Order: sequence, then C-alpha cells, then structure tokens
Amino acid sequence: MSKKTSYKQWRGVIAVLILICAASGCSVKLVYNQLDWLIPWYLSDYLDMNGEQDDFFDERLQRYLAWHRKSQLPEYASLLRSIADDVNDGLNEQEIQRFQRETERLASVLMERLAPDVVAVFVDASDEQLAQLYKALDKDGERYRKRYVKQSLQQQQESQVDDVIDTIERWTGPLNDEQELLVSQWGAQYQPMGEELYQAGLKWRAEFKQTLKGRGDPEQYSSRLKSLLTTPDFGWTDAFTLKMLENKQSLSQLYFALDKTFSKKQRKRIMNTLQDYAEDFEQLAKEKE
Repeated sequence: MSKKTSYKQWRGVIAVLILICAASGCSVKLVYNQLDWLIPWYLSDYLDMNGEQDDFFDERLQRYLAWHRKSQLPEYASLLRSIADDVNDGLNEQEIQRFQRETERLASVLMERLAPDVVAVFVDASDEQLAQLYKALDKDGERYRKRYVKQSLQQQQESQVDDVIDTIERWTGPLNDEQELLVSQWGAQYQPMGEELYQAGLKWRAEFKQTLKGRGDPEQYSSRLKSLLTTPDFGWTDAFTLKMLENKQSLSQLYFALDKTFSKKQRKRIMNTLQDYAEDFEQLAKEKE
C-alpha cells in the first residue's frame, strides 16, 4: 500500500536525495545505495503502514530502484558527459536549452514509471491513513506559504540570487565580482512565482483528495490519479505558464552569459565534477541491485 505521494515530493524523491547529497559533499554512490531505506524513512512522516502494506511498498520500491539503476543511470551519465564536452568548448544558448529539456524529459520518465505504483499503493489506504497524509501535505503547503509567499518582492529576488550563486559555486568554486554582478542583474528581472506555485499546490491537493475519494471505481480512480501525477503544470494559469517560461529563458541567458566569463580553473572544475558524477552513475548502473 502506501506512503505519501504529493506530485512534487514523490516525483523528486530519488533525484532530490541524490542532488542534496551531491550538493553537501556526500558520496552519490553512498546515498544511492541507501535509497531502499532512505525513501521509506522520508515518507514515514506522511503515513503509517501496517505490515502487509510495508511488504507491498518495499516490493514495489525494489522493482522501481532496479529499473532506475539499469535504465536511467546510464542516461544520466551520458547527459553529464555531453554537458562536460560542451562546457569544454563553451556553451551556447541552444545547448543550455537542450539540457533543460532533457532534464525535464528524464523527470517525466521517472514519474511515468512511478505513477502505476502510486495508484496501487493508495488503492486500499484507510480513511485514517489518508487523513494523516492530507494533514501532512497541508502543513507542507503552509510552510511553503510562510517561506515564499509572505516575502516582499525584494526579499524573493534576493533569495533567488543567493540560491543561484550557491548552486553555481558548487560547480565552479567562488564566483568573481563580475560573475556575481551578472547574477544580481538577473535577480532584478526575476519574476517571483511563490504565490502562483502556492495556489497551484492548493488546486493539486484538492484534486488529489477528490481523486482518492473515488477509489471505489478502480478504472476511473486509476486514470484520474495517473493523469494528475504526470501533469507537472496542473493548476497553472496561462499567466503563470508565461511567467514560468520567461523566467526559464532568463535563467538560460544568465548561464550563457556566465559561461563566457568562466576562468580556465572554473571551467576545468565544472568539467571534472560532471565527469566524476557521470562515472559514479556508470559504476552504480553496473552494480548488482
């Protein structure tokens, strides 16, 4: 049976845990090989499962991780090596946009593969378990609102600048004054999306709750939940979709501008880091599940 599964949270469980570890200097291989207990631990804040449900969840998780190791990690490695080659030659905007599209495609593949398991996991959840899940998801939404919606425009833009600098410096090492200025100039044009994402989250959770009420009709329930889980822009307005696109394009232009300023040392560090991660993924893909 189940555990929590908000679209944004379940979709990114594997990728996020790996990226968090990489960002904090942990071993990607170490974390990946511990996902069989890290994921249940992470999800345990959302639902308590009985023994039968635990067994079902663990069996589905093991199959999912085996599929991911065999089919997805080689693709990650290939993408990273491709990026490393392009970084060596100097990036152009088309290449950056291609990397963005490929990353989104890989995320979609994850969710398409995961969705049927999520459907099966919730089909026999009790009302008490779902009430616990809804309460936890609502708390997440409120934490998001306090952190991202209540901030002023300046605070949100400054927060984005800090986040982008931190992210880039994990790959390049310290940015110089010129590079930090480029990020700051980008931040002044950034269009905050906290309110729109919060409202979309409210719509998503409302649809999620309504969908689970229909579990008595397996065919309709399955179709509706799969659709919800695999629609990343559910609840987005046309205006928000446009804002998201403009922010994405602006960020792509920033990365392109930064690429032209990278020193040989920074470029080498980026390439080495990409190659190291690619090698980790290739080794993991060859290991026995």
